[in-house]
Order: sequence, then C-alpha cells, then structure tokens
Amino acid sequence: MTLTDARQFNIYTLSELESVLLHLSVEQYKKSTSLSPSSVGTHVRHIIEFYHCFFKGLDYGAIDYDNRPRNQLLEESIEQAMDYLKNLHILLGSQDMSHYPETVSVVAVTNSGSPIETSSSIIRELLFLQNHTTHHLALIALMLTQEGISLPVNFGVATSTRQHRARTEGSAEAMTDSKHP
Repeated sequence: MTLTDARQFNIYTLSELESVLLHLSVEQYKKSTSLSPSSVGTHVRHIIEFYHCFFKGLDYGAIDYDNRPRNQLLEESIEQAMDYLKNLHILLGSQDMSHYPETVSVVAVTNSGSPIETSSSIIRELLFLQNHTTHHLALIALMLTQEGISLPVNFGVATSTRQHRARTEGSAEAMTDSKHP
C-alpha cells in the first residue's frame, strides 16, 4: 500500500461518516442510548481527535493518541464536527508528507502510568486510524439502529468483512446459477 492509498482509504471512511451525519438531528447526535453512556457525538469527537493527534504528532516528532484535547463542542455540534471533518479531508488529500520521515514514534501510556515509545510508519498509522474509525462507526451504527435510524448497508463494516461478504455472496449466486440453467 502506498501513502496515497492509505490517505484515500481514510478519506473514504471519513466520507461515510459525513454522509450519515448530514441526516442526523442535533438531538440524535447528542443522545446517549441504553447501549452506552456515549453519544454519536462522543464517538465523532473521539475519531476527530485521533486524527488531530496524528497530524500534531507528525509535526512534533511523536504521535500520542492518549494526549487528546477532548473538545466538548465536537460532541454537541454537528456543524463543528463537519467543519473538522472537512479539514481532515484537506489534510489527508493535499498536505505534502514527503518531508516527514518514513518511520515515526508513537507514545502510549501503560497501566502503570508510564509512557512507552515505539516505532511505526506513517502508512501503518493511517491504517490504524482507518480501522479505529471503522470500529467507532460500528458503535455509531449500533446506537443509531437501536433508535430506528436506517443506515447504509456497509456503514461501520470493516473492509475485510465487506470483501468476505462479497466473495461469499458471489459464491452463493454462482451455486444458485449452476442449479438453475
């Protein structure tokens, strides 16, 4: 996978989120459900802040996903969240990353409270962000489905699962077709 591929993969996933947010009311965005004390807005804030940490970390030499701003406004305002998501599209789509080294440092806090640092790559971190976002989209999908809100079929479904389903459905169709000339 190239850096461009990884960036486009994230843009696609964030676009899926944006397409759902466009159809939510502020109440739906802010409401927690019986499944979780979190709201859709809480998950959206969390997603955005991980990308913020990624870009900030590239500039400062170490990515630290634990040290997030936790901006309450992103949890309460769809408009603010959409503005931030649009900015992420710009950063992912147009920022020149050629001046960053291929390897990056990632810092994490352990249970003991002591930070550890490890090496990664920009591409690997972008793949992590895409998977992390998909995980939160799945949680959002559960919350919204419980509220009776219809979502796109593959919203919050991992790419590997989508591909598996396509192969499985394709095989089932092929078997059905062979039985009926």
